[in-house]
This record gives sequence, C-alpha cells and structure tokens, in this order.
Amino acid sequence: MKRFGSLGIWLALCVEMLAAPGAMAQWTTPNPAVEFEKRADRLEVRQKDGVLRLEVNADDVLHVTYRPVGPAAPQRTWDEVVVKKDWPAVAFEVTSDEKTITLKTAKMKAVIERMSGALAYFDAEGKLLTTDSYRSLTPVEVAGEKALHAEVYFDIYGSHEGFYGLGQHQAGVWNYRGETVDLSQENTNIAVPLLISTNGYGIFWNNAARSRVNNRFIHKLYLSAEVADQMDYYFIAGPEPDQIIGRYRQLTGEVPLFGRWAYGFWQCKNKYQSQAELEGVAARYRAEHIPVDNIVQDWFWWVTMGEMKWNPHYPDPQGMIDTLHNEHFHLMVSIWPYFRPGSTVYDDFDKKGWFVAKTQTAGFHPLGQALYDATNPEARKQYWANAKAALFDIGVDAWWLDTDEPETEGREDNILIGNNLHAGPGVRYANVFPVFHAGGVSDGQRAASDKKRVFILSRSAYAGSQRYGVTAWSGDVLCDWITFARQIPAGLNYAISGMPYWTTDIGGFISGGDLNDPKFRELFVRWFQFGAFSPIFRVHGTRTPDENELWSYGPDAQKILVDYDTLRYRLMPYIYSQAWQVTSNHGTLMRPLVMDWRNDVQAQNTGDEYMFGPAILVSPVYTEGATSRTVYLPKATWYDFWTGQKQEGGTRIQADAPLSKLPLFVRAGSIIPMGPAMEWTTEKPADPIELRVYPGADGDFTLYEDENDGYAYEKGAHATIPLHWDDAAKTLTIGAREGSFPGMLAERTFRVVLVSASHGVGIGESASAEATVSYKGEKIASSF
Repeated sequence: MKRFGSLGIWLALCVEMLAAPGAMAQWTTPNPAVEFEKRADRLEVRQKDGVLRLEVNADDVLHVTYRPVGPAAPQRTWDEVVVKKDWPAVAFEVTSDEKTITLKTAKMKAVIERMSGALAYFDAEGKLLTTDSYRSLTPVEVAGEKALHAEVYFDIYGSHEGFYGLGQHQAGVWNYRGETVDLSQENTNIAVPLLISTNGYGIFWNNAARSRVNNRFIHKLYLSAEVADQMDYYFIAGPEPDQIIGRYRQLTGEVPLFGRWAYGFWQCKNKYQSQAELEGVAARYRAEHIPVDNIVQDWFWWVTMGEMKWNPHYPDPQGMIDTLHNEHFHLMVSIWPYFRPGSTVYDDFDKKGWFVAKTQTAGFHPLGQALYDATNPEARKQYWANAKAALFDIGVDAWWLDTDEPETEGREDNILIGNNLHAGPGVRYANVFPVFHAGGVSDGQRAASDKKRVFILSRSAYAGSQRYGVTAWSGDVLCDWITFARQIPAGLNYAISGMPYWTTDIGGFISGGDLNDPKFRELFVRWFQFGAFSPIFRVHGTRTPDENELWSYGPDAQKILVDYDTLRYRLMPYIYSQAWQVTSNHGTLMRPLVMDWRNDVQAQNTGDEYMFGPAILVSPVYTEGATSRTVYLPKATWYDFWTGQKQEGGTRIQADAPLSKLPLFVRAGSIIPMGPAMEWTTEKPADPIELRVYPGADGDFTLYEDENDGYAYEKGAHATIPLHWDDAAKTLTIGAREGSFPGMLAERTFRVVLVSASHGVGIGESASAEATVSYKGEKIASSF
C-alpha cells in the first residue's frame, strides 16, 4: 500500500466520506427520523428537531419544507411567487427499512437516512444527484423581527459539477462552483433563487428574504435565508436545464409573447430633453433609412416625481405620440416607484398610508422622497390608474420601471429592511418588490386592453417577474471594457435562471462615454454587436457630447452599426419564431453552452459564448484592439456564418474578428429563416423568406407567425409551418401550415439555400438559391 503520511491518510478518509450519501451529516448534529406518514400527495417525516415534508408536485418535482416541531411553530401562509398550487395527482410509493425511508416516483427517488436525517436524491437510473445532509432553523431577530434563520447543507460529490443561475450578478463569474452569491436586490444585481447543476437537478429556493448561496467549500453547498418561518425549496430533477426551467416556469408563471416590434432596435439615451428633440431623432432615423422600431423617453419628463404630468418641454404629448406612431415608432416611457412632495398624488398616497418609507437618504434628492407599497393591491391599482390616464390612454406603448429594486443608493441596506409592507415585515419580503410593481402595471394594462401586448423594462426582477412581460436590464453599469466583459456571464446566468428576456445599456451608462474618443467608439461597436444578439436590442447611456444615435459615432462606425442592425431585422423570422418557443415550450433564446452540452466540461466553463436560439453560436469580442478571439466550438459540425467554411467541433479555434466582424458559427442541421431587409418590423410582409439550410445533420425548425401584436394569439390566432431537413436524403420538407390568423399570407415564397463555402453567407440576400418554392399551406418537399 502506498504510504501517504498523516496528511495523506486524512485526505483519503475525507474523500471516502464525501463519496457516501449522507456522510457529511456525520460532521453535524444528528437529527434522526422518529416516525413517518405517507399521505395522498406527500411524505411527512417527524425528526427529532423538526418536521420534514416532501410534497410530490410532479414525478420530477418535490416541494421540500422543514419546520420546527410543535403546534405553536410558525408556518408561512403568504406566497405570491409560486402561482401553481394545484398539481395533478402523481403516483409514488414509500418504502422503509431499518436504515432508510424511501419515496420513489417514475423519475426520481428521495432516500432519508433514519439515523442522521440526511436526504439523498437519485434519478430514475439510480444516479446520486446530491444530498440534503442537514437542515437547521435558528431563532434570530432581524430589524426587530423575531423569526428563524433557515439553512440547508447539500453534499457535492463530482469535481466537475457546475452551478449556474441565481439571477444577474456583476463579478464576472460564470460557473458558481466554489463561489458565494448573495441573493439581494441592488442596482446591477438581480436575485432570482433558481440554481441549476450540471449533475442534472435544480433547486428553487422559495424564500423572499435576503438569502445566500455558499459553495466556498466546494464539496458543500449552503443555502440560507436571513429570515424565515420554515425552510422551503423545490427540488427539480431534470436532467437537462430546459426541463428544469420548464418546471420553474410552471411554478412561478409562464412567459407571454411581446409584440413583434419589441424584438427590433431600441433607440435611447440619458436623456431626451424635449418633445422637439424626440421627434427630431425619430424623423432622422426614417430619413436615413436606419432600421428601428422603438424610441425611449428616460426620466424627468415629469414636473414632480410620482405625479406623471408632462413638463412644459413636452407641450403636446398626444401629438408627439401620434407623430411617432405615424412614423412607425413605439414609445417607452420611464416611470419610478418613488414620489416627491409637492403634488396631490403624493398627498393622496400619503393620506392613505400607501408609502413604505419617507426618507431623506434613499436616492439623491435633498427634499426627500417616498416609496409606494407595491405589495398593497389598492396602491398598485391607483399607481396603474395614474399611469393609464397620463400615458397609456394617449398611446404610450411600453413601460420602463426604473429603480425598482427598490433603489438603495445612499444606504447599504435595502430600503424595505426595517419597514413594514402590506404583505408583512419588509425584512421577510426584501426581494419581491419588483414582482409586485411589474404585476400592477402588467395586470392593469391587460385589463385595459387586449390590443397591445405588455412590455416592461425593469432594473430588477425576481422569481415570477417573467409572467408579467418583463425584460430586465443590467443596470447602471460603467462604460469600459471590463464592465462589458462582465455583462456576458451576467446575462447568461440570468437566462439560465429561467428568465428569458434581458438586455444591457449598449455602450454602458455611467462615465467614460466620449464620442470623440476612437477607443470608446470601438467599445461601442463591440457592445452593439453583442446587443444585436441579445434577446432585446437597445442602446442607452450618458455620452459626451449629449448624443447616442447611430450616426453619432462617425461614418466608419455607423456603417458597421447599421450592418448589424440590418442583420437583426433580416433574422426577425428566426427571432420571432424562437420567441414563440419561449412562450409555448419553455424555451430560452440566449442559451449558455451548458444548456446544450451539459456534460462537456469545456462548455460548462465557457461563459463568454452562447447559442442565440438553436442554431447560432455567438462569440462576443470584449478585448480592446482585438482582431481575433479564441472560440470554443462544442462537439458538432459548424459553419462560419460569414464564409460558409466548415469546422469540426470539440476544439478551440482562433476566429478572425476585425472590428467589423463578430464571430458567428451555425450548427450543422440548422434551418435559419431570413426575411427581407426592413426599416421597422412590420414594414412589409416577411416574404420572400430565405431558408438557409446547413447540411451535415438532420434539422427541424418551426416558423411562427401571428398578427404581430395583441392577445388574439393566446386564443389560437396564430400559424406555424414545420420545416425538416433530412440530411441523408438531402430533402427539405415544408410541412402543412397549422392554424391561421387575420391578415395571414395565403401564399408565399421560400428561397431554399444550401449553405456552402461563399454561398448563403453574411447579411445580404443570397445571389442564387437551390430552389424557389411557392407555398400555399400544403406540405411540399424539395430534394437536392
């Protein structure tokens, strides 16, 4: 036997202990199982120090709670985050022996060790996923609130297991293995308590208080909540991230579809100062034929914050919006949850007790301001009524809910801590403000009209925000290369948290944005290229001089910017169809590589590339002066989007990346529908459509269409066309159209292009096609 010495023996023993389910429980105080009972939908286990409940929501979802022993033990009754409370009955069995109690469904197994109380999770094949080895509830007092500190410890076994999700955070970290993440809302940090593991499971931590995920000791995962009445989480057996995300959305709410216009280009800056300026910028975009659908009015368009009354620089808001609509623009307006003294609206909310806190220190206004209580349903209704009268009724199309963490600048603690909400003590609900705030606006608009889909841009979010038509953005970030680089893993972790819509301030927001500096122009171009392949495509920022339009960056940069803007619009049939997959099939548009190559260790640890939909691999360039970048191509056959050259995957390559080129690769077997160039998303019918087929593997795509706005799609007013490429037979089948909607093209043309070197490449329409197909809704096949 090899001699290790005392340190080696200790390490060897540790490895053996870590390899056994429940072994780490030996290092904690035993909490043995005393008795158990199987009920219709759950297993209840009474332990020495508490009651463990495993509620079977589905054959791959367990709702796990642990509460103190005794009838006087507090139990949480409020839960607005989880919306699915009723699940169909699931067959499961409970067995026991002298050492264990086992709950088994068709897809997973949970085994409770009687002696320690440890709870091990296995998949249907018997693979150990993880072990909830110890649970603790410790009495605490936080901000004057007596409650419990809840903590659960999980054993981690595999050295390559990766952790992802948890919302959006700005440390530049992609894989959270070995890291600690605080789940607390801040400007630029968004708490979403869904953790996804490459070992094939997810954990949704169902607690709205400030929480922490700690994996600093990489064999142990600690989940804790600052304040709780019980420990509460959902265990989801995937194994794939898409399956876990699907269950998360069932629990917390499905994702509605935005209007087609929302997937186009958004023009914004800090800030347009007048009606004349806003109208002038819109007119110039149309005069220069630059594709754009949306323009944004940022803060202080009002007289007094909270009043929603246009200031004198906007003498005719109705006329302004009519002008923008006539020029095929949509308008988004910034509204805040803060109110300042000096208006009847402030007085009304104050009189009714609808403010959480009135303070001199929150934010930056010396006269003080007050945060309204979005957890109060009456306050939410009045907030929406004010926005409706001032904005929605005159045609405003979208909502920018700024500072809705709520804003904490000027103090370290969230302003909710130490204050009471309608829902209860703020310390218990510190993370949920953005859900209620967005919910009030979304529900209000849905009740007012079914003709215009809700779009909300929010600086914060939480579990459930996705059901209200929310796109989060990464907050008030700096204008530099390091910050830009950090946006990529921040956005990817947000996406794998089950939150499909995200964007950044292209170019950054705070300081450093000098339009006359060639280095900043380079940064803006690279950030813009990334933005063109983000779910929502929007520029914003504070610039010197005060401009941020595409022509502001000089003719050389403008050409590149307009090229990527044009490409975004050519890809609109692809993007809108993938948006439908988000809504109808729990899809994710911005896909970190680990979602499609979960067991590939290189993919697990690549946080600066991603798939945009199922076909396009995007590799942002985030290094100043770079003319190439290293790209990891996962195992597949890939085509360079720009050249059509093929490359086998499972390797790293050095991709060419001059300033005009964002490295893009397309997976073999992909079908990408590309529409005609447009200046706005509904300028003309998407016809003809160029179907770029990338041979080398079988492939499928579903083309989706509807009326482009309104909620008739939810009642079946939409159509899909299935596309299938049979690589062996070299045959493309355009299937029979399913469904219909008013205004649908009865006949259309598809130009089929089989991509090869220098053919079917780049932004423009292909000069020639292998076939031109006249399609009338019936199945048709073309062989090549």
